[in-house]
Amino acid sequence: MIKLIATDIDGTVVKDGTLQIDPEYMTVVDKLIRKGIHIVVCSGRQFVSEQKLFAPIRDELLYITDGGTVVRTPKEILQVSIMPEDVWKGMCKMVHEDLPDCECYISTPDMGYAENENSRMFRWLRDSYGYNICAVKDLINHSPADVIKFTVYHPSACEEKCTPLFIPAWKDKSLLAPSGREWVDCNPLGVSKWTALSHLQEYLGILPEETCTFGDNLNDIEMLENAGLSFAVSNSREEVRTAAKELCPPYWENGVLQMLKRFL
Repeated sequence: MIKLIATDIDGTVVKDGTLQIDPEYMTVVDKLIRKGIHIVVCSGRQFVSEQKLFAPIRDELLYITDGGTVVRTPKEILQVSIMPEDVWKGMCKMVHEDLPDCECYISTPDMGYAENENSRMFRWLRDSYGYNICAVKDLINHSPADVIKFTVYHPSACEEKCTPLFIPAWKDKSLLAPSGREWVDCNPLGVSKWTALSHLQEYLGILPEETCTFGDNLNDIEMLENAGLSFAVSNSREEVRTAAKELCPPYWENGVLQMLKRFL
C-alpha cells in the first residue's frame, strides 16, 4: 500500500519555470491526503515557489525544497543541509573567472542571491518561478552563513558549459546535478532528494516500499530507483526512464495527474 507520494515539479508536473498548473491537481491531491496518503512536493525550487504553485492546498503538503537540502512541513523546518563556505565560494570564483557565458546564484532556506537583477536568470527566477531573490554586488563577499545550494545557469547549454572544467573540479566535493538545459545544481556532498525523502520516511514511519515517486531529470534518479513504485514522465532523459519502475505521459498531458487518480 502506498502511504507517501513525492513528485518533482519542473518538467514533471509543469513546464520549467512556470506557476501555471492544472487546477485538477488540487482536487485530486486533497482527496489523496484525506485518504491518509502523505503528498510531498520534491523539487529544486524554493519553498515559496512550491507553495505558490500549490496555493489552494499549500498547508496540507510536505515539502522538500532546493534539491533536497531543506525538508519542511508548512510550519517548520525539519532538516537543513549547509554547504561548506570554501566549496561554494570556490565554485563562484570559477564561474566568474572561467565561465563568462554563465551566471550563478546561491540559496539559503528562504532567500536566493545573485549579482545582476537585470539578467535573464534573475528575472526568470523572480518573475516566473516566483522566488524570493535579492541582488547583491558580490556573492563571495556577501557570505550568508546558511548557504544550502550553489547553482550555475546558462540559457541553453549549462551542462555542456560545465562539463570540461567545472564538473571535474567539484564532483568530489559536491553533489552535482544538471537540471534541464539551463541549470547545474550543486548540493552539499551526499545530500539529494532521496536523502531528504528518506528523512521524511523515518519521520513519518513510512517504508521505501510504501513510497511512490515521480521525476524527469538526473537529480530524480536516486528516488526513482529506491521507491517501491516510481514513474518517469515520457519526456524524461533516457537515464531517468531507465531508472523508473514505470513510465507515464508527459507533463503537457498531465501524466502525473493521471497516475495520481489511480490511488483514489
